[in-house]
Formats: sequence, C-alpha cells, structure tokens
Amino acid sequence: MIQPFLHVHNNRHGVLRRRTFLKQLVGGAGAAGALTLGWRDLLIAQAAELQKRGKSMILLWMDGGPSQFETFNPKIGSPNQGPAKAISTALPGVEFAEYWPQTAAVADKLAIIRSMESNEADHFRAIKLVRTGYPINPTLAYPTWGSVVAHERYDAQFDLPAFVRIGKPRIKTRDVNSGVLGAKYESFKIDEPGKIPDDVLPTVPPDVLRRRLALADELDAEFAKVGAAGVVREKKDSYEGATRFVLSPKVEVFNLDQEPDRLRDQYGRTTFGQGCLLARRLVESGVSFVEVFSIGSRNDQGWDTHKTGFADTPPLCEEVDPAYATLLKDLEDRGKLEDTLVVWMGEFGRTPKIKDDGGRDHYAKGWITCLSGAGVKAGQVIGATDKDGVEVTDRPVSVQDLFVTFCQVLGIDPRSEYHTNEDQPLQLVKGGEVIRELFA
Repeated sequence: MIQPFLHVHNNRHGVLRRRTFLKQLVGGAGAAGALTLGWRDLLIAQAAELQKRGKSMILLWMDGGPSQFETFNPKIGSPNQGPAKAISTALPGVEFAEYWPQTAAVADKLAIIRSMESNEADHFRAIKLVRTGYPINPTLAYPTWGSVVAHERYDAQFDLPAFVRIGKPRIKTRDVNSGVLGAKYESFKIDEPGKIPDDVLPTVPPDVLRRRLALADELDAEFAKVGAAGVVREKKDSYEGATRFVLSPKVEVFNLDQEPDRLRDQYGRTTFGQGCLLARRLVESGVSFVEVFSIGSRNDQGWDTHKTGFADTPPLCEEVDPAYATLLKDLEDRGKLEDTLVVWMGEFGRTPKIKDDGGRDHYAKGWITCLSGAGVKAGQVIGATDKDGVEVTDRPVSVQDLFVTFCQVLGIDPRSEYHTNEDQPLQLVKGGEVIRELFA
C-alpha cells in the first residue's frame, strides 16, 4: 500500500492547482528526500498529474442547429430578426439575443465565430461533417471527434473512459460513433447525469469477478490459437479497461450528490445543466473528451425549430444559458479553464427568412461556434454577416478550419494518421487551416 508522502495546500475551493502541486511535489521531494518519498511513489504521482494536465475538450452540442438570430448574432432592425431583443454583453459593442443574460455576462470568456460555413444543410449529412471533420462517405464510417481524441490520448492504465457522452441525440439514426476506430474508442454513454447505468457496477464481489475473468482468459487463449488472436486481443483490451473502470474508486466521479446543492442549482436542474456539472467533474478527473447534448425538455424537436420557433427557442436557451455560463466560471474558479477547451455549437444555423408559424429552416451560412479556455484568445468576435444575416461578409471559417484548430489546442498533429480496422491510413483532418485569430 502506498502511504501519503506529501502535504499539499488547497485553495479556498478545496482545489489544488496543477502548477502549485508540481511546485509542492518537487519541493517536498527535495526537502523530505528518499526517506519519505520513494521513486515508485513519485512516478505514480507524476503520471496522475500528467494525465490531468493534458488539455481536455468539452463539446456542448446543440442538437438540431441553433438559430444565430436568437443566440449570439441578433440583427436588430432587420426584418429577419423576429421578436427577440438584443442585450449588451461583457464585450463592448457586442450584443446577444435577450435569452442569454448569464452567458452575456461572461462573454469576455468567449471567442465567438459568427461566420461558420459549410455545404451541408441536411441534418444527417451536416452532423456527419461537423462531428467528424469529413463529409459523408457511404463506404467509410469516419469516427466522431471524441473517438479520435480518445485514440490519440489512449492510456491503458487510466481507470475512466477517455470519451464520455452525456445525454443522447434526438434521432438515433443521425448519431455518429467511433466508426472505423472500433468499439475500443466508443464513448461511454450517460443518458441521465447523476445516475450511472445499471450495468456498470459489478453484481458480484471483486474477487469473484476476477476469477470469472481469469477463466474467460483461459478460454480466449484457446480460441486465439485457432486463428482469432486479433479478436481475442481486442476483447481482452476492452475487458481489462472495463474491469479497471468498474472496480475503481473513481467511479464516484459520476455521483453528483457530492456537489453542493447551491452549485447544482446554478447549473440548472435539467439534464443539460447537470450534464455540464458532470462534465466539469470528468475533466477534473482526467477524462480527455466530454460531450453534452442539449435537446431541450419541451418537445422532441430540440434546436430544429422549423415550427413555432419563436415559442420553442426561449425555453431551450433558458436551459443552456445558466449551465453554459456556470460551467465557464466553475472551471475558471478551479483552475481548469486554462486546460479545458469548451466548445458550443450545432450542425448549422437557421434561415434568415422567417416562416409564417415563427420557425426557421436549415441554413449553412453564418452559423455560430463559440470557444473558450485552453489558451484560446477570448473576448473577441471572429467573422461577420451582412445586416440581414444572409451572407458571410468577413472571415469565413470552414469545418476543417475548426478541426485543425481543435488539434492545435489539444496538442495533436492534424496531419497525422490513424488506421482503420482494415489497416487503411486516414488523416485526422484533411484540409483546413488554424483559425489564427484565436492565438494572436
């Protein structure tokens, strides 16, 4: 058993910043010497610390395509605006739609891209593009970005999944999974934050579980001898990872009852709000990629507001606004925003033209993406659309540009390759350039 070897000092939130920890670790090791700190202990501490220091990403996914007019690019005075009024933000001269008061107050933590463009205005095709970085290919299942990050960050000794998804898509057939990377890099799915799936916790004592797994290993070894070595190896990797997970004390990260009621209320007692709180807990624990779905609780259309959009959009915003703002502040208070890229986006925007019923159709010009944290230069707006929100007039940004930028932030080479199950090499991102304004 490893004994505690170092006294550390937390901040007022009970949190220890990584830089402070490293200083204390080095200082403690020098002061106490080999009598109190063994080399193996030091390696374990450093490994855990390095896992936490690697930049993580939280994707806040607005499933269905949020309207730019009713979110972060209102066009007051245009006949295309609709009833939403504009409010001031923490950025002088920058206005948001009135449904985002808490996010407006932290706008200085955002880099707001108002000029996203793509060629896809169909949900199925746009989701495939925006979640993978590649246009749809009927013969090749490109992996969702979280799976790519999980592949690049894979650590066989890390107890928790590298990729966690919270919530679920409105329409299952539009979902994107690990594709050609295989089940090893699939997301761990939490439909309801605060409740771990029933099949995760073991139903037998740990020693019984280990005996059963040992017996399975013996049977698999025989199977491997007759030409199934690859399949057996993949299964063994999955089983070993799952075993570490279910037997690890880190499973408690999914228990939101450990959080103060006041903070849970600030996030909002919605699936999305509590999902954002869980996302914060996960990145604190070293998880590399967390995806939180917003589909709303009013009906089954989510952000796909073709019909009665003027009535249905405000409740969607009211769920996301406090959660988004609180997540950014909470991460910053805990010293984690500097290591966590938070991205708010959907698959496209909505048409400038308003339907008779107050809805908007799909539109792939001038849609919005917001980035925060992880070294991104916040407090700015990138790109613009014309006075009626019809055309991009300044600094168009492509999906590939966005993915190259994700790589830049996460320390991944966008031109590196991974291999499919059929051993076909694929580039992480094909085309695109870094959005240079984010790092100026």
